[in-house]
Amino acid sequence: MKNKNLISLTVSIAFFILASTGILLYVKQKAHFIEMTHTIFGMLFISFAVFHIMNNWDSIKAYSKDRKTGSIKKELVVASLITGIILVLSVTEVLEPIAEFGKIFASGDKRPSTINFAEKKTQDSTSGQPVVLLIQKNKGASSSSLSVEVADTTGKVLETLVAPEKEMKGPPANLLLQTKIASPVPFDIIFTFSQEGKTSKVSRRVKTMDSGVQGLAKEDGLIERAYLDVQ
Repeated sequence: MKNKNLISLTVSIAFFILASTGILLYVKQKAHFIEMTHTIFGMLFISFAVFHIMNNWDSIKAYSKDRKTGSIKKELVVASLITGIILVLSVTEVLEPIAEFGKIFASGDKRPSTINFAEKKTQDSTSGQPVVLLIQKNKGASSSSLSVEVADTTGKVLETLVAPEKEMKGPPANLLLQTKIASPVPFDIIFTFSQEGKTSKVSRRVKTMDSGVQGLAKEDGLIERAYLDVQ
């Protein structure tokens, strides 16, 4: 059995499987066995490709340099430029529309996704007006942790309704908060979104604490919907 034949055939078969799983991943068929197969055969392809290059090194040098003059052939320059440009465009995400185009072939699940809310109760032992606060985060803030404070109109924090969690287990959920607010109106409810060391704050002005439900949602890219239910 010839090593060159074995290596060439293995590289060819691995390439075929990589191409097949790559197309499936491109159209967003990301079942675990597909991702695992693509990864394993990618490693196999790299391993045998190294031996393939070593076995054909003389031919590769002949493609790259002129044997008589030793000058670099234009084919090597063009190949380097093509791969270099594609690499830069990929790293800078310019080619993202092409990479994500495969979504149109994916069989999307049109059923509405479940929205999870973490139910919390704070300020139970303090005096103040009982309220229920519902906050549903927007997609852009779905992975952020959330803290909630009450501040006066100058921005001075008066009460902390929900402190940021030091150790979160699992993805941070939306919030359904039962609490009390003792601050006089008008005041601001400040929502702080934290993710990977970065924080973003948005505030909502509350002008009355009469019984009833108040909408607090605005177009800011962080909160999908928010309600303050004064008991």
